[in-house]
Amino acid sequence: MILFSKRNLIYKDYTWTPYLNSNPQVSGKPDSTLFNATEGNEVVYLINILMVLWDYRFSNTGNKIEKLIHDRLPSGIKTQEEVMDWIKSNLEF
Repeated sequence: MILFSKRNLIYKDYTWTPYLNSNPQVSGKPDSTLFNATEGNEVVYLINILMVLWDYRFSNTGNKIEKLIHDRLPSGIKTQEEVMDWIKSNLEF
């Protein structure tokens, strides 16, 4: 289920590398796969997976997640799991 797409992104400074649908950077559950916060496909994937996992249904929630990733994600956070845990601790409504 796609709740959030490229057109919903606020920031436009991402790179867009083509990925196969089976690539762990854009498929499956967040795990120890390295996360690239400047790669649009990875950002959109992670926003979507978190919205599904946490049952968020509005694109503005995806924009809040995007802003956290884009503006505040600490450089020491490297994997999808670490990003997910950090977002969960820092997402405010």
